[in-house]
Amino acid sequence: ADNQFLQCHLCGKAHNAPLLKTGQRAICTRCGTVMAERGRLGRQAALAFALAGLVLAIPAATLPFVTLGKFGRERTTILTDSFHGLWARGFESLGIWVLLCGVVAPIGLLALLVAVLATDRRPALRNLNNRLRRWAHGVEYWAMPEVQVLGVMVAFFKLGDVVQVFVGAGLWCYGGMSLFTLLAWRRFSLQPRQERVALLSGRTAS
Repeated sequence: ADNQFLQCHLCGKAHNAPLLKTGQRAICTRCGTVMAERGRLGRQAALAFALAGLVLAIPAATLPFVTLGKFGRERTTILTDSFHGLWARGFESLGIWVLLCGVVAPIGLLALLVAVLATDRRPALRNLNNRLRRWAHGVEYWAMPEVQVLGVMVAFFKLGDVVQVFVGAGLWCYGGMSLFTLLAWRRFSLQPRQERVALLSGRTAS
């Protein structure tokens, strides 16, 4: 049966499903890609990271992101001001792209991960769980909050000689949300699928 195998998502090679002890990984024998991992934090680590990211998303979107000051005048921005600024200056498509990849997709991915992990191990919700998994894998390609954090850091260096830059609480929360998004997705993408757990037999992948 198909569920007796682990298939490498990179090269497609199928392997016998092994029993993974704590801290072990199943690695593809053809290309070396990590296919599954049993982490030291347990199966609920991905859910905990995703929930933490969702909690931080609220203050990240509402609290002051950056404050710029010059000659006694200050301007405070929030997370979505980058979209409004680009839109107002005629860069509508770029503004939508920044909003999608930096705000909508990361928060959507966290919500999908919470939904997937909450409906896992529930036979009655298997079809819904599989559909949510497909959506999560699709959204993951567009969720790039770490790129926006890097862009803000580059802007700091560019603007540091021109204006005074003060980091707001919103940016710290957004950075934490980005970190938890990466951790949640890594734990989720490397854990064995639930239907394979009962088939794990103690062999190494071969």
